[in-house]
Amino acid sequence: MSWKKLDPNLKANISAFTISGILIVLFYLIIKNLPAIGNGIGVMLKALMPFLIGMLLALIMTPLRRWIEKKVMKNVHWRARTKRRVATLLCLIVVLLVLAAFFAIIMPQLISSLKSFAENLQSYIDSIEKALDKLSVSDPELRDNIQKMIRTGSDQLTSWLTGAQGGLTKIISFSVSVVKNIINFFIGLIIMFYLLLDEEKFKHQVKKLVYGAFPEKAGDEIMYVGRLSVRMFNSFIAGKAVDSLIIGIVCWLVVTILQMPYAPMIGFIVGITNMIPVFGPFIGAIPCLIILLIINPWQSLEFLIFIIILQQIDGNIIGPHILGDSMGLPTLWVMFAIIVGGALFGLVGMFLGVPIFSVIYTLVANVLNRRMMENQIDLNTK
Repeated sequence: MSWKKLDPNLKANISAFTISGILIVLFYLIIKNLPAIGNGIGVMLKALMPFLIGMLLALIMTPLRRWIEKKVMKNVHWRARTKRRVATLLCLIVVLLVLAAFFAIIMPQLISSLKSFAENLQSYIDSIEKALDKLSVSDPELRDNIQKMIRTGSDQLTSWLTGAQGGLTKIISFSVSVVKNIINFFIGLIIMFYLLLDEEKFKHQVKKLVYGAFPEKAGDEIMYVGRLSVRMFNSFIAGKAVDSLIIGIVCWLVVTILQMPYAPMIGFIVGITNMIPVFGPFIGAIPCLIILLIINPWQSLEFLIFIIILQQIDGNIIGPHILGDSMGLPTLWVMFAIIVGGALFGLVGMFLGVPIFSVIYTLVANVLNRRMMENQIDLNTK
């Protein structure tokens, strides 16, 4: 019997079982070869790193370039192309100034804080061991184990901070890595410049490629997904960068005012980890609390109270004002995206998991809403 003559319901069932079987096999193969796939993705990401940096910087700087064109140069009677060039050049100058400020102001203080902490670490450990000796620990074996753990941890931390392990090989490897990253970054700056300068031309080329390779309906869907992805990533990355910069600076200033040690290092850690939604503040606060607890327990308590207040202000005032509801994700799905992204790709996955899943969530929601409208289903009556 030919396929065309089969009962429609039977054909639908056969198709469903076939597709399900293929998906199960594909899922099994992906899980089985996950390390190889991960390595392949890693190699590809390294090769594309300059382009990824350029695209990321372009996403962050596009709102600034548009603001300069529409607001700052509103009454400047130049050609549109000239305005675009000047605005793009100003964006490049802003990035270079931020970079220069980081290496001239923040980096020296950060290195000084790390160096001071490494030099004083042994005295902090000695103080902890003396405190343990004063405590009447009934189990000597437990006390010895605690002291051994502290000693091992301090030795490893000291080696990491001072770079004592690895010798010449480690120094050479680190130097090569730094040079590669610097080259990638400056190539990324060039790519950012041209993406900002020729945004419309780039969009036209993408449209030409999509509609030339796919039917019009499929092309419309692909372009919609592309626009949605750009909007989500633009809103999230640019907004989160500004939010984290504010949080890092506020943390630095308050910790300095409270006369806590290593203020630049603490502000830097809190600001960087704040880029990760939900869990970021806790990830950043834990090492800072441990450092302060070792030095001064009372200051660690002050810092804990301050960081709770700061995160409440960020979560209820600063964050919503800057980001708004740009992601449109319920909190449960935000946590899901962070956990899955972190499990697959580490800290980068925790950061990028939210905008990626937000795009998927929006697309799936659109499909489901369309299906329910076509079938005239009202969930409120069910």
